Amino acid sequence: MTERKPGLARADAWIALIVGLCGLFAYLRTLAPDVLYSDSAEFQTLAYTLDTTHSTGYPIYLLLGRLIGFLPIGSPAVRISLLSALSAAVALGCIYLATRHVTSSRAGAVLASVALALSYTFWSQAIIAEVYTPSLAVLTLVVLLAFHWHGAPSKRNWALLLAGLLIGLGLGVHASVGLFGPALAVLVIWTLGSQRATRVQWLRAMGAAALGFAIGVVTFVLAFVLIDLNDSPSSFIQTTVLPSRSIWGLTPADLDSPFERMWVTVTGLQWRDAMFPQNAQLGDAVGAYLLQVTRDEFSPLALVLAVIGFVVMLRRFPQLGGFNLIAFVTSLFLVLNYRPGDQYIFFLSTYVPVVIALGAGAGWLLEQVQRRISSRPASWQLVVRGFVSGLLALVIVAPVAGSRLNALQAGAATFVRQDYAYPIDDLAEPRRASAERIAQLPESALAITDWRAMYSMFYLAHVEGMRPDVAFMEATPHGSDGLVADSLIETMKVAMQSGRTVVTDNDYRNLRQHFRLEPLPGGAWYRLTPLPL
Repeated sequence: MTERKPGLARADAWIALIVGLCGLFAYLRTLAPDVLYSDSAEFQTLAYTLDTTHSTGYPIYLLLGRLIGFLPIGSPAVRISLLSALSAAVALGCIYLATRHVTSSRAGAVLASVALALSYTFWSQAIIAEVYTPSLAVLTLVVLLAFHWHGAPSKRNWALLLAGLLIGLGLGVHASVGLFGPALAVLVIWTLGSQRATRVQWLRAMGAAALGFAIGVVTFVLAFVLIDLNDSPSSFIQTTVLPSRSIWGLTPADLDSPFERMWVTVTGLQWRDAMFPQNAQLGDAVGAYLLQVTRDEFSPLALVLAVIGFVVMLRRFPQLGGFNLIAFVTSLFLVLNYRPGDQYIFFLSTYVPVVIALGAGAGWLLEQVQRRISSRPASWQLVVRGFVSGLLALVIVAPVAGSRLNALQAGAATFVRQDYAYPIDDLAEPRRASAERIAQLPESALAITDWRAMYSMFYLAHVEGMRPDVAFMEATPHGSDGLVADSLIETMKVAMQSGRTVVTDNDYRNLRQHFRLEPLPGGAWYRLTPLPL
């Protein structure tokens, strides 16, 4: 059974704007107040120095961050975190509008946005410098454009052009944007086939999507190459890949051109072992996903609404329901088979089709209620609809209301448990600790340090100009098994021969095989000197 899709009105644009602004208020209230640790500090640094990041490079994200960086708001570090909050607000507005394409209930569509807005991972990523809410902003825009095109395929090929463009560009924000590409292709083929489109209509639709995607990919490549050519000491290539190249069997000749460096970065050389790892049990990954979703993201009753919504969409709007289901299954399959230490963050792309389905399910229930009370007085209908909508809102909001209200009162995301990048117990720590450590560095020192702290110090040293004379390299990247790479040992020896002071923040396992370690005043660093022959 198919039904005519609900149409959007001007009121929906205003509601989407209000939904986005409400989310933005919450995320600004709890926004990280300064420089952070780990990947977040890397983005806060490289958005200003415009250098290649860790895989997959994220050049479009860096350019967006650089644009935001011109705003005269807070510190430079805060402005890059602001990009995440703004992107989260865009995603929430798009979720509302996309959900309205599959339900006549505005309340149901609002509940879809609320469910995503309050979810643990989405909120925690909306307040720090990261790529995940920007990538969800792109994904939700793609969904909205796909649904909009479906409403008038012969008249809206511009929507396919933009959707393809966003997918191509979005690869430079986060690779997960590409996960919705298969669903978009199926939607286009299914829609045109069901309408017995002419050859010209097929060519125009497919050509628009392909052209947009090609423009997006070319722009992504050009942005990567231009950023790579900068190649300053803060580049991930200079801090990690080139110094520790022996871990991955690389030589300097393998990294001497922009396209070779792009291949190493975009294909995720450092993390290839995490994709479809050997001896990994899919059942364990499914269990981890279900635990994350039910414990931290959505209540069990909210997930029941999502299951109802998937069914309702497939029955009422088969092509849009098929798009939503394929997007979910494709994303879930790939993220379950990618096993980095922070796997839970990669589940975010699957939450987009889940909350759209949740909104469709909630809308369907509200529609059923309306049908049963349609003969009653208007005032009575209003009370009943409000009561049922309130119950559905409780299903979504009640389980997390206390922790989210506490966060708003505290002005910090006090519910966040992972403190690797965001040390909730002391958000001033990254700046304080990093300033103390770089103040102890000798002039023009080369500092070998751990990943978590490296870019926090780089940010203060280079972006804020506290110590532009010093440089940093990562001591033990992923894949090193805790050992300093032979190529990094050689890099350190060459630096010493040129008269440069080399220091390290830790007595890494194999350093004493090559160097003496002398503690420096302040206790943060060891000076390295070669062992006598």
